[in-house]
Amino acid sequence: MPYQPFGPQDQLEIASLGTEFALTEIIGAAGGYWLDVKFGTLPWGTVIGVMLGFALGFMRILQAAKEATKKAQKREKNGRS
Repeated sequence: MPYQPFGPQDQLEIASLGTEFALTEIIGAAGGYWLDVKFGTLPWGTVIGVMLGFALGFMRILQAAKEATKKAQKREKNGRS
């Protein structure tokens, strides 16, 4: 499958993925820190929160890549027919 240039919609989706990834890490860290303060377990809650945020963000990127592949295959199939 040859690569095609990204359209404006694709560029917006890519940019939003970066923002989503950063936000999941920030929210995970903030939630972990809040738990650390509440239970006095500093820094373990923060570390686990960051790792959980990273994992969730990465899963979202993989999901978006799967969706983009399906869209590209659909476009290719429709273009050939």
